Amino acid sequence: MNLSKKENHYQILGVDKNASSLQIGEAYSQRLAFWEPMLQLGISFAKEEILNLTRSFQVLSDAEKRKEYDSKLDFDFVLLDGKTKDPEMEEAYDVYRTGHKKTYEQILAEFTNFKEDLGFTLVNLKLTTIYLVLCLIVYSVFLMFISFIEESYPFEGLQTVKNLSSPVFLILTVFGYWLFRKRFKHK
Repeated sequence: MNLSKKENHYQILGVDKNASSLQIGEAYSQRLAFWEPMLQLGISFAKEEILNLTRSFQVLSDAEKRKEYDSKLDFDFVLLDGKTKDPEMEEAYDVYRTGHKKTYEQILAEFTNFKEDLGFTLVNLKLTTIYLVLCLIVYSVFLMFISFIEESYPFEGLQTVKNLSSPVFLILTVFGYWLFRKRFKHK
């Protein structure tokens, strides 16, 4: 069984962040009633679970402590892997929040927009790479075809076609890329 320590007091007690004091007390009693017999049986992690439950109950049952806890808690950033949050990232987040005078929701909205823009940029980069590689393949095949024809059927006009093919192909590639960017331009 993969055990992971939950970081959020609400999750530890299994209640919603809008739960009443009565609901918090009931949840604490139910979970404590489950873990106390486990402790009696000698289950090693039962003591830690009881301590976590008690700590969470003490914070959430006191209105002042709960209000302070809620003001510092980022409900959407609770880690799912059971690892503790990075203190340096927490400090950087606090500095950004206080320096920019923004709420958590505004910062989250900015981050979401940034993530969407970054995703769009990466998709565009991949599509651009594919486009340019395909252009190089087509140009290589064209030059091989011209070379094959030149060896098999030499005539004067073929050299002119070969000389003009590079600038013409370059112009067509740039024009095609312009159309490509126009088609996939971020709104």
